[in-house]
Amino acid sequence: MAKRRLSLQQRRRIGTNRERALERLDTDNPDHVSTERAGLVTARYGREADVVDPEHPEQPRQRCYLRTHLEPVVGDRVLWQSGGRRGVITAVAPRRSVLRRRDNNQVRILAANIDQVGIVIAPEPEPHANLVDRFLAAAELEGMSALILVNKCDLGSAAGRQAVDAICASHGALGYPVLRVSAHTGAGIDELRARLSGQVSIFCGQSGVGKSSLINRLFPGTDATVGALSDSGAKGRHTTTTARFYPVPGGAVIDSPGIREFGVECPDPQRLMAGFIELAPLAMQCRFRDCAHREDPGCAIVAAILRGEVDPRRLVSFHQLRTAP
Repeated sequence: MAKRRLSLQQRRRIGTNRERALERLDTDNPDHVSTERAGLVTARYGREADVVDPEHPEQPRQRCYLRTHLEPVVGDRVLWQSGGRRGVITAVAPRRSVLRRRDNNQVRILAANIDQVGIVIAPEPEPHANLVDRFLAAAELEGMSALILVNKCDLGSAAGRQAVDAICASHGALGYPVLRVSAHTGAGIDELRARLSGQVSIFCGQSGVGKSSLINRLFPGTDATVGALSDSGAKGRHTTTTARFYPVPGGAVIDSPGIREFGVECPDPQRLMAGFIELAPLAMQCRFRDCAHREDPGCAIVAAILRGEVDPRRLVSFHQLRTAP
């Protein structure tokens, strides 16, 4: 059924009401006497969402309906009103960062207001450097820091462990922190917990790398659903179907659904280059401003690759993102 088209007057009234509601998110305002409350979205289910008190996220969640035209995601700050068994979300505050994923011709926001992206890899399923590059580019473009987490260090095939070591070496050389952890043994968990404190982080990666297992180790009693690898090609099954929010001291961890493909939403090739921290400064040194960074004369990136100063696979990742539909 087609969506009902709104008149210009209706759209203006919706916009005005939303602006007034957002103004009430300023809880420091002494004139704040509305029954609306500030909230933080911890999970989204269709046209409903779970909300907690931003100052006390460990307290019980409130299930809320969504007002028409509102599309909050996990991590959003909102206003909501109580209403019997279900509350109602009435406004969504502006976001300071978002993690977007392009899926075919659609763009989905996985979570909002994130400080740090934890990219989880493991020897099994075997990791792909290109997927890591895509997560890193998305983080850089949104001004979020990134951390590479290696789980299941003692498992997997020799080829899988070699792929992990190659990613750790190449991306660690770029300055990205690499932390080896084990959800099974608890190795590295204390250091990981320290890196998560005071920040809102999101765990991203392929299905089956153990993101939910890490959540269970970090937050005993959480019982996040954990699945086994499938028999076909040791690929992970999708056991986490929606992003979930878990509070830590001064921040939170968001567990995201596992994915096998991740498209970065950035149609501008020049801006996309900013997602590759070692390539962007070199691109400024190319002879021509419209350099395609392939066989163009005077390309500083290609020259650096020939000198062995840049991993050629990073330029391949850039071109794959640049030409993605």
